[in-house]
Amino acid sequence: MRKTTYIWPVLFLVLSSLACTITVPRISLPGVPTLEVGPIQEYREEIPLEGTTAAQVEIILGIGELTLTAGEPDLLFSGLFRTNVPAWKPEVTWKDGVLKVAQPDIRGIPGPGAENEWDLALAPRVPMNLKLQVGATKGQLDLGGLALTHLSLETGASDMIVRWDVPNAVPMERFLLRAGAANMEVRGIGYARPRNVQVEGGVGNLTLDFRGPWTDSARVKVTAGVGALTLRFPSDVGVQIAVEGGLSNVTTSGNWRLSGGAYLNEAYGQVGTTLDVTLTAGVGGVILESE
Repeated sequence: MRKTTYIWPVLFLVLSSLACTITVPRISLPGVPTLEVGPIQEYREEIPLEGTTAAQVEIILGIGELTLTAGEPDLLFSGLFRTNVPAWKPEVTWKDGVLKVAQPDIRGIPGPGAENEWDLALAPRVPMNLKLQVGATKGQLDLGGLALTHLSLETGASDMIVRWDVPNAVPMERFLLRAGAANMEVRGIGYARPRNVQVEGGVGNLTLDFRGPWTDSARVKVTAGVGALTLRFPSDVGVQIAVEGGLSNVTTSGNWRLSGGAYLNEAYGQVGTTLDVTLTAGVGGVILESE
């Protein structure tokens, strides 16, 4: 993961609660420069589709607020950026099939009243390998209708909702989520059509909603961290959850049965589509739901 030098993201999370407008306390640390805060500036970036048939997309945001949706079909990318920290002017590049949208890699603490908002959109039906790396960030990622072949999301001290409401335009080979000190909810994973899901929980609350129109079976590996983990599954897909690390902190809601150390829902063995889940329990509690 790109090493953006921010030495205070956890403190930021506690003091500002990741509000939409970032209110930064006055902090002074020896040897760490202060970033200038001025009037709000807006930056717009657009990249036309121009026959692009596939793309790798990298989005890197150290601190701020992020929204991401499917956009216009004739634009590969569009972005509206608002910030009052001149050093945070975004860097957008498109070269050799790689689109990179990044907050500059700088060292320093912004002054009080710093704001940084990104409103991004991607072409809805261009196959993409999407990688997001976010730090102290509040986010709304509405990924329905995109054509994601791979999705990697790594977060720091974030507060984020990721959702699919309509099917991914292509099957997704892999969905990787690494959550740091995060409060995160991922909704409608069945719409994403992933063949493989890997989740590594950190510190915080994490909800994974696997509901949606699954058309193929998938393998899921979840490693719980420190905090609350909720796994929500559809009732019309067979689910088998093998728990490693003991069952003492696992509670269930809905119709589950234990068989050989694994939790099975009512549809398991009765339908052709199956989610094979390996769960490594962490320090916090785990809730399994079937709806």
